[in-house]
Amino acid sequence: MDRSENIEKLAGLLSADEYGDIIAETLVEILAEERKRNIFVTKLQDLKNEVRTIDRKITFTPMEQSVLDFVIAMKQPLNASEVSKGMGAVYSSLQHRTHASSVLNTLVSKGVLGKIKIGHSYYFTSPDEAVRESLKKRGEEPDRCSPVRIGDETGLPLAVVLEVIGGLLG
Repeated sequence: MDRSENIEKLAGLLSADEYGDIIAETLVEILAEERKRNIFVTKLQDLKNEVRTIDRKITFTPMEQSVLDFVIAMKQPLNASEVSKGMGAVYSSLQHRTHASSVLNTLVSKGVLGKIKIGHSYYFTSPDEAVRESLKKRGEEPDRCSPVRIGDETGLPLAVVLEVIGGLLG
């Protein structure tokens, strides 16, 4: 597709979208200033990479699967030390809290666990619970919230946050 075809396609998509005017107005404001444009292009590349992962099949190592199953089975948020104590007998490397933390954070980046901060520690839980806790902590409702900030707080990919919020609204 050449450049003019892409521009025409974008114009058509914006015309058909109920928020097309708002999106177009925002794009014009951003693209009119070089500094803002450079930030936008960088963020757009990040977004492109994140969207690319939506359709990718998530795979787990046996250890990741075991840790995921353990956290979900406990039906309460767990910190890395608790996972280390509970799983260290199954996988000796998990006896080290730092390794348990690494595996837990990998599961968060894959969108199958979320994290919540309680005091000075992070606790790992289901994405649904992590999003609900973030909403509660922020004093927000699912229909009026900041999915990007919730993603930052929970460590969850934006697509997962939006899916959970959609489920809460649905």
